[in-house]
Amino acid sequence: MTLALAYPPPPKGTMVTPTTIGGVRAEDIRPPGVAESRVLLYAHGGGYAVGSARSHRALVAAIGTAADARVISLDYRMGPEHPYPAAVDDGLAAYRELVAQGVDPSRIAIAGDSAGAGLTLAVALRLRETGEALPAVLGLICPWPDLTPGAHVRRGPAPRDAALTADLLIRFADAYLPSGQDPAEPTISPMFADLAGLPPIVMHSGGDDILASDARELEKRARAGGVDIEHRAYDGLWHDFHLFSPFLSGPSGDAPQELGRALGRRLGPG
Repeated sequence: MTLALAYPPPPKGTMVTPTTIGGVRAEDIRPPGVAESRVLLYAHGGGYAVGSARSHRALVAAIGTAADARVISLDYRMGPEHPYPAAVDDGLAAYRELVAQGVDPSRIAIAGDSAGAGLTLAVALRLRETGEALPAVLGLICPWPDLTPGAHVRRGPAPRDAALTADLLIRFADAYLPSGQDPAEPTISPMFADLAGLPPIVMHSGGDDILASDARELEKRARAGGVDIEHRAYDGLWHDFHLFSPFLSGPSGDAPQELGRALGRRLGPG
């Protein structure tokens, strides 16, 4: 996955520094000229089983540049070696450390793609439950918010999605979930959570994504909970197409920048 996404590199002048935050391995990614007091905490996709900060480096640098924010891109623990709730615990630890370091929550965005988008929601739900200060905004790219077996029947086939299949989702879920764990637990499948009280959400989805219906349903549930949500659906695009945006033209090629600008508008001033 890292090799497949190695090109193009982040924008010239981007500083990438390995770090740890809250005991979690991460990359501190600083595109040139961004406001360092504004932070994008990013969780990569990969079904909670593959992917890394390195594989998503170019994507998060593009989003951070457009959001005018430095990025902390997490290498959270993954299954099957580290099943749920390890990834959620890592996301919480990193966010809490940012706040402890003095970063104002109004200047923090949490975002992610695919499984990372589900993790973004899970972290926000846990913060709400514990009464902690919430980030300013959440960013979701092609979210995977429903890991229950019944979801595959509801979604139906997506023959035009070249990136993801129902079988792969089943394998990822099996790797992530401990034996006997209820997959409908809200911090595993945020689709089943009460979303009221969450920060504003900026969400992108692809029309040919096997998870397109999940994004639509998540939007409905967010609106029902009174959450401010901005959802842009890109017709004819597959799951996680943002990773390949440098090779696309038109609005789809600008999708990471569009997401970053939307997040940046909701962040406090640097």
